[in-house]
Amino acid sequence: MINNKDKFFSKIVTATTEIQIPESPLDSTGNPDKTFPYRFYKKHFWDNIDFSDSRMLRTPIFFNKMDQYLNKLTAKHPDSINVSADVLIKLSKANGDIFQYVVSYITSTYERSKIMGMDAVFVHMVEKYYITNQCDWVDSTQLVKIADRAQKIAPNLIGREASEFLDFYGRPFMKDTLGKTHTLQEIKADYSLVVFYGPTCGHCKKEIPRIKNELDSLIGTGVNIKTFAVATEFDKAEWKKFINTKKIGDWINVADINHDDEGNPVASSDWRDKYDIYSTPVLYLLDKDKKIIAKRISYKQITEIIGRIEGNK
Repeated sequence: MINNKDKFFSKIVTATTEIQIPESPLDSTGNPDKTFPYRFYKKHFWDNIDFSDSRMLRTPIFFNKMDQYLNKLTAKHPDSINVSADVLIKLSKANGDIFQYVVSYITSTYERSKIMGMDAVFVHMVEKYYITNQCDWVDSTQLVKIADRAQKIAPNLIGREASEFLDFYGRPFMKDTLGKTHTLQEIKADYSLVVFYGPTCGHCKKEIPRIKNELDSLIGTGVNIKTFAVATEFDKAEWKKFINTKKIGDWINVADINHDDEGNPVASSDWRDKYDIYSTPVLYLLDKDKKIIAKRISYKQITEIIGRIEGNK
């Protein structure tokens, strides 16, 4: 026992030993490479950790180093985090408990992240580790729920082209109050704002006028932006009333209002899942190519995000 304790103690000491960074080589200009220390440090960050010993999980060292690696040494971009996550997970496969801990922690952390776009890390984890049957601690019921959640998020990740509103036969189906069909691709503008709202939703009644004012102000400054407003409910009278009351008639107002022979609401496609609509209002900001710039933003963020983009041009 004593020897084992001493052995583990030595692992703790080794784990807390900082990586020694050698002198930077010269770059093409003949000066020391300024990026070398960071690249060397990150590449060798895990050298002193014994991934085969699950006891490391019972110390604060492992979590603190994982937090530093993902949050301080990795750029806050989903692609960068995915690369770092894969490096860490590959090392963690030396021990089943550590592998489970690392995969579970990264998956849950980025599923719950409040930072826009980080759900792409969650999707990456599910697609690479869960649905490939590498997570044997997850039962079949849990796995179905996790996979279903990732499948709903995947189509609306930042940078991906927004899903067009097509039925199961590939036909456009979103119609305005006069029955004319509209699509996202028909919009010719630098920006498109897709707004999902419920005409009887109390929160929507408060937020839509604020969104309208924000957009009118942007348009007044010369920003080329158009709005594709999707009503999520099935009462056409309430929908028309909402459009008139909130004075949003200059938006492209559409809805998917259909009923079966018994009068029950019927959706033309799974568009609610593709846009992950489980509450309203929900806003998606698209670029001129209909790629998602931002999602689930507030009316205040519309101007902030467009301002940053325009300022970087």
